[in-house]
Amino acid sequence: MHAVLHVDVAGRSLAVVERDGAHDPATGRALTGSWLWDSAVVLATHLASARHGTIHGATVLELGAGTGLPGIAAVACLGAARCVLTDVGPLLPGLRANAEANGLTPAQADVRELRWGEDADLPDCELLRVDVVLMSDVFYDPEEMPAMAATLRRLWRDGTVGWATSEVRCGVQDCVDVLREHGFDVAEVDRVTRPLLRDPTQASDFAVYRVELRRPH
Repeated sequence: MHAVLHVDVAGRSLAVVERDGAHDPATGRALTGSWLWDSAVVLATHLASARHGTIHGATVLELGAGTGLPGIAAVACLGAARCVLTDVGPLLPGLRANAEANGLTPAQADVRELRWGEDADLPDCELLRVDVVLMSDVFYDPEEMPAMAATLRRLWRDGTVGWATSEVRCGVQDCVDVLREHGFDVAEVDRVTRPLLRDPTQASDFAVYRVELRRPH
């Protein structure tokens, strides 16, 4: 069964299709990226409210996109030229369905498999054109951060900027510290408290980060 949620971003209602049945082929466990999580909503809302000049006309790549809300919102609501939505293979059909549900063409929303540290599927010529990298709920396992940092390094060029959001919980700061050790400046720029999508009677804190590659002086 599939559920359809609707999220308002910059005055437009975006549809998010949650597809049941996506599992990790190695472990058999359900992939949580099949569902919309609060950090994705926080990131899309932050980008809309801040009216980032970096988004308009940009090529945006979302890393660990899950349902793809921030990347899709960047194009559908905030003026980005195109988005590249990346995640593991079982989640790609859901990403394509969400892009189509919001009227994006394949030229506007390019869906690709990308495992951190294994970025051969993204050609160098495309990587060099990425202006903005979006990440929500990717700070969950410090041991995954070196591979993610390696992929981020290939994505970065002069002028690239990253935006990330995460629920404030144990382990997030450890992930941020590893990224910093691998040459990235990660600065918390906002913190919001909001009711949880899965249980509106409960609320949690969410942090918004600006991510930049540290350049040698």
